[in-house]
Amino acid sequence: MTGHDRVMGVLEGRGADRTPLLPILHSGLAGLCGVRLGEYFTDAATMARVAVEGCRRFGFDGVQLSLGVTGEAESLGAKVDQPPDGGPVLRQHLLADLSNLDKLRPRDAACRGRMPLFLDALKRIRSEAGSTLFSLATLRGPLNITAQLRGIEDTLVDMIERPDRISRVLDFAVDVAIAASQATLSASADGVIFGEATCSPNFISPEFYRRLVLPRHVRLVQALRLMGWKVIGIHVCGNILPILDDLISTGADLIDVDYQVPAGQAIELAGGRVTLRGNLDPSSVFRFGDAAKVRAQTRELCLVVSDARWILSGGCDIPPGTPAENLQAFAETARGV
Repeated sequence: MTGHDRVMGVLEGRGADRTPLLPILHSGLAGLCGVRLGEYFTDAATMARVAVEGCRRFGFDGVQLSLGVTGEAESLGAKVDQPPDGGPVLRQHLLADLSNLDKLRPRDAACRGRMPLFLDALKRIRSEAGSTLFSLATLRGPLNITAQLRGIEDTLVDMIERPDRISRVLDFAVDVAIAASQATLSASADGVIFGEATCSPNFISPEFYRRLVLPRHVRLVQALRLMGWKVIGIHVCGNILPILDDLISTGADLIDVDYQVPAGQAIELAGGRVTLRGNLDPSSVFRFGDAAKVRAQTRELCLVVSDARWILSGGCDIPPGTPAENLQAFAETARGV
């Protein structure tokens, strides 16, 4: 089976010859390819080359691409700095003053900022990898977009004190996510996943998630189905067990499971209704562990998930500076080499 066939087999519930490997690994591959992050985040050809070379080097079944958390805010006009060797840094909250909301246009998320670069990189990945690798595009979900536009503290205060006002921003953010998704569909990615770190029960209560965000997630997934997306995922950091049923109810195909969640509990609660991905610790195992620790943790995880709809990965983004030896140990152990 090709990597693409393997990932799709699990996503569609048909199974595969082994558990697929599709780690959440964005900019972490750049340094291993001798590329500084400033170049990686500003050049489509470099971004695509790093993704495909890294995938092939370690024997992963697919690639995941992201502009970082500032992508949609920048496309709407927010000031973003690009350090020489770091990810983009947001310098402006466009909705610090909510009266600016009517001045913003969701459709700009499809064509401004670095979105054209991102789409170009996705097309290059398809051109270079053909249909052998699964391609997963990362966008931001409604609450993450809201936090980037409004600011995290003001977003939290609004959720508590002014839910009607923040609801307007969340509805706008759904429209932004839809516009970005429509543009991304044209770039030939196999699937799209929405980063929603701010939905974590470690950050907001499950009650706030269900009341303010879940209906927007449902609307977003339904809109993407209508436009033709076959694979839709949601990534929420931390212990998602209190909202895992809710995340599944959105209609998403893929739910990421962070390392704080025991894989066996997530599998039992999901009951085969959705594909799960995770969930080794990206810090203590991948970044700061050694190859022996990676191998041991990977073997343990493989035993737990072997009969489940599961894709092997870190629980969250594997960071820059992760040793190549650790990624190699993960991939070889998972493939039974």
